[in-house]
Amino acid sequence: MATPSMRVRSYAKVNLALAVLGRRADGYHEIRTVFQSIDLYDELEIRPCARLEVHCAGLGDVPDRENTVRRAAIALSQAASPTSGAEILLTKRIPVGAGLGGGSSNAAAALLGLRRFWEIGISEMELQSLSASIGSDVPFFLCGGTALGIGRGEEIYPLEEIPPAHLVIVFPGLHISTAAAYQALQLQLTSGEALNRIQNFCGCIGKDPRCVAGIFNDFETSILPAYPAVKEARDFLLEQGATAARLSGSGSSVFGFFSDEESALAASRSPLVREGWRVLPAKTLSRAEYFQSMFG
Repeated sequence: MATPSMRVRSYAKVNLALAVLGRRADGYHEIRTVFQSIDLYDELEIRPCARLEVHCAGLGDVPDRENTVRRAAIALSQAASPTSGAEILLTKRIPVGAGLGGGSSNAAAALLGLRRFWEIGISEMELQSLSASIGSDVPFFLCGGTALGIGRGEEIYPLEEIPPAHLVIVFPGLHISTAAAYQALQLQLTSGEALNRIQNFCGCIGKDPRCVAGIFNDFETSILPAYPAVKEARDFLLEQGATAARLSGSGSSVFGFFSDEESALAASRSPLVREGWRVLPAKTLSRAEYFQSMFG
């Protein structure tokens, strides 16, 4: 009997906290970040096929070498199932280059989906290693929920879950290069102070329902002055009643927490939304919700 097709949801993330400690000897920056899964998602459909084929809807002209789904599929095939084929159709909903982890999430969804589709017995350690070779954020999407990322962000430690929350994401329609964001970053805190900030934030998670009021992102010191449209989007969320609003990753999306779903929906439908913005209501996903809903 032919293997049935499979659908996999590829969820986005926001960064509840992001501290940049400094440049490492390998040229990357040492960071500490708290990732949070949200229910905005892309979708992968995996179908039986003699060869390995990847098709993308809504991704634009991304070169094959930068297509994270293709890279993940090839890496898993070479590592564990070199004779297997599949046709993968990616449908994009998460804005590209927005700091929401769409490309990394797509790679992780491809790894998890193909592992199940091909019935591969690859170990979790091997899968983590493969994911980190594709991108620094990819290992988080093998975990989901609320988690601490250290190093380049690729070393993941699950945290207690934050209380369920509603939020609104604003993508102002511009792309900010991650490399350029790091280059422009003016580090004003010592590593010790930055570590204290992230430790204090992590210590509140799961204990204080008001912890989301303490979200922070070191990139805001350079991104907001350099990109007025991003600051305008963040200010919009605060003016609409967000309890806290911050940049996600290195941008350009910003997100704000709201007291309830009604308030979040009202903000997303505000007549003050600027032309060219994508405004997306969302909610947080716990680790259990993340995996229960990934495969429908």
